[in-house]
Amino acid sequence: MSALLYSVHLRDRGTSSRGFVQLPTVVDDDGNIATYPVDPSVLSQAAHCYVHLCPSAALLSCSTSCVVSMDCAHIRAAIACTTVSQPLSINSSVIDSLSFAAEEVRTLLQHFVANQSCPVVQRITRSVFVVRSQPAYECSLEFVHVTFPESVRTHSDTSAKFMCDCRIFKVQFT
Repeated sequence: MSALLYSVHLRDRGTSSRGFVQLPTVVDDDGNIATYPVDPSVLSQAAHCYVHLCPSAALLSCSTSCVVSMDCAHIRAAIACTTVSQPLSINSSVIDSLSFAAEEVRTLLQHFVANQSCPVVQRITRSVFVVRSQPAYECSLEFVHVTFPESVRTHSDTSAKFMCDCRIFKVQFT
């Protein structure tokens, strides 16, 4: 079964806080993505919430004896979503010019760009992007949110400033 990954806004955690929800892709008998309406209760039963501290997300790491509903506000938001992210293309010559990045990082990025089954970077909002990465031990997803604060675009300061929502590394470049 294939799935679609949704970036959901976490309203209770700030303006740029986001998390991921994975919904199943429903296909018809010929293997095409279904164009007919799918019952939301069917989708929510097979959905996975990856939002940190959400009870539904805790189910992913717990045994079958856990008694927690699979439905949550994040899954419902993903089911109701009608917005599509904007894939951004990356020219491989740009990756080659990243002299500050280690060779293994550039090689991995080249691999991601060459594998066109999934975009490397997707714009979610003006300042939030989803970037493909390698799965980590704490999260099996291959994606992270990267945020460029509004203040970066409004000031004349040209230094690179962004934040990654990785709980493992807590990356913030200024």
